[in-house]
Amino acid sequence: MMVEYFFGVKMRWTLCDMSEGAAGAIEVLVGAFDDIADAGQVTLPREHEQTFTAIFGWWAWINRSCKLVLLARAAGLGHECTPNLRSVVEHSLILQWVVDVGVDALAAVDSFDEERRRKLFDELLAAGWATPEGATRPDGTAHPLRGYVANFAQLCIAYSARDLYVPYRLMSTHIHPTTKGAEAYMRADGGLAGQPVIDMFESFSAVVAVCVIQVALAINSLLGNETLTAAIAEAQGRLGVAIDRPTLK
Repeated sequence: MMVEYFFGVKMRWTLCDMSEGAAGAIEVLVGAFDDIADAGQVTLPREHEQTFTAIFGWWAWINRSCKLVLLARAAGLGHECTPNLRSVVEHSLILQWVVDVGVDALAAVDSFDEERRRKLFDELLAAGWATPEGATRPDGTAHPLRGYVANFAQLCIAYSARDLYVPYRLMSTHIHPTTKGAEAYMRADGGLAGQPVIDMFESFSAVVAVCVIQVALAINSLLGNETLTAAIAEAQGRLGVAIDRPTLK
């Protein structure tokens, strides 16, 4: 038996039950996203239109990344999909922050995008690349909330979610070229392993499932969609625990 706390929720699983329940929860919500997206349009209050339009692509990325993770797991490549797992975790909290904050959060995202484009423009010139016709260097205007977009740790702290930042950092260890990442393919006796001796999906599947459920809750706070409402309830049943969204301080 394994006991884990996440966002203050006490969850008990065996490792096998945890990964299977998490995978089932993720699969249910991916299916609900497909059903909603395949319809081609949604009905929502006018006051939510700007926010939903801005974050729909993130929601799509989260769900399609989860679909990729499930396919990778079925192919025995659960460990190698760690970059996708981490991306889901990061996108999930930023999406919720935009839902919670609204227009100011969208302005902060735009400001950080400008800063990225400005740096890319400078790097392009330094590398001797020809600039596209009509391309100009963005000003990179500042925004007081930009730190929440630029620094995931700051966003986690704002949501009292340091327990989310820990798996994010652990996954980063296996994404970047680190000693720990290389050790994933070495047996305890020093022998080579063609398969990883650890599996990041098995280790953090519940964390990712919680994030995907919270994203669905955030999206549904804008949509109030019956299909998504039913899927959230089923996903929580698969995971075996009731999940709430984190609260922004």
